[in-house]
Amino acid sequence: MLNERRVMITTLLGTGCGLASWAICSRGMGLDLLLSQSMLLVLINTLMGFTVGISSLRIHWMAHGALIGLLFGAVLAVFTQSHGLGFWWPVVLGPVFGFVVELGATVFFHADIDAW
Repeated sequence: MLNERRVMITTLLGTGCGLASWAICSRGMGLDLLLSQSMLLVLINTLMGFTVGISSLRIHWMAHGALIGLLFGAVLAVFTQSHGLGFWWPVVLGPVFGFVVELGATVFFHADIDAW
């Protein structure tokens, strides 16, 4: 059974992580990002949050968020490497952002996966 509240929370948290990723790239690292690159950073993290929300893997919530974040971080790393934006920052931040999304949804908002 799908928990709509959980999906909404994780999607919004993923969007927030995408905006943080954009800020890290453009402000923190001083990279010149095109509008399409900026939008893709935010959209990939939003999709990661949505995937965390709809996923019902039967593993601990910490590993659940980090695993999905690692998958999306690897996809983002291939994209960023091909555009000259670096490779390692999305591989490291992907699991961190996935963990943060799952932490916010499960611990702070008490929106557990219904399958557990």
